[in-house]
Amino acid sequence: MKARILDNLTQTSSPISGERLSDALGVSRVAIWKHIRQLQDLGYSIEATAKGYRLLNSPDTPFPWVFGERAAHVHYYPEVASTMDTAMTLARGGCPEFTVVAADRQTKGRGRLQRVWQSAPGGLYFTMVVRPKINLSASPLINLAAAVDLADTVHALYGIPAQLKWPNDLLVQERKLAGILSQMAAEPDRIEFVNVGIGINVHNDTRNVVPPAVSVSEIAGAGVSRARILKSFWERFERRMAAGDLHNVVAQWKQRGLTLGRQVRVQTLTETWEGLAIDLDETGGLVLQFPNGQRKTIVYGDCFHDRV
Repeated sequence: MKARILDNLTQTSSPISGERLSDALGVSRVAIWKHIRQLQDLGYSIEATAKGYRLLNSPDTPFPWVFGERAAHVHYYPEVASTMDTAMTLARGGCPEFTVVAADRQTKGRGRLQRVWQSAPGGLYFTMVVRPKINLSASPLINLAAAVDLADTVHALYGIPAQLKWPNDLLVQERKLAGILSQMAAEPDRIEFVNVGIGINVHNDTRNVVPPAVSVSEIAGAGVSRARILKSFWERFERRMAAGDLHNVVAQWKQRGLTLGRQVRVQTLTETWEGLAIDLDETGGLVLQFPNGQRKTIVYGDCFHDRV
């Protein structure tokens, strides 16, 4: 109902009467008034005049009703320990594919290798549950696909030329814009689900962040919307996954990649490797070449570029 009220209010800059909304939506004027009050309490600037209601401004918050027909798949929290942990509970409970858990703030957000993910105010933090019908060996391609689609999303919306650092960071001029982390549940013969967690600096103050970071609004200026970024990425990524379109992901990643051709250090939980990044294999593993000419494919880890 909130989505339908907002849809009506955004269609015109003139006030719309409660009676007109009541007739259009098939509910009482009292019900309309209650929803309007709730929307106002949630940060929507809705002017109530003698002629009716007028929407002046909307909060940049990924409330479920913002996503229209996808609203039932959105679980939004002002604060949560971790969107990944909440999504894991939902996924194990059989939630629908493309269920999304989004939060304004995480108190226990984490990155790769159990590092703390700083969920600063103004960022977009969410985890999406996917249930791909692919071979277990191809599962790393999902992270690469999410990175490619997120880079294409911010470019299409705001003209941001994001590049990709293996395995799943988005950088702009060597500064971090977004990070991706996935967790999987699988049986020997099939993948049950993959949870893709994404953190994007949207309105964050990144001036004192180490290593250097940047936000979408810092690059694009005014008019940036967290909900719009999520909606656009969601549509793009769902379309890809529903079509099973992972066969071109490695080539697409290479077109946007920053890692290949550089000296890198890759850290896993137990080992550290240093060498020249020369290629990605067919499942997204990073191929390193060492000074003695030997090569090794790294399938996971945290990658650090030498300075250029």
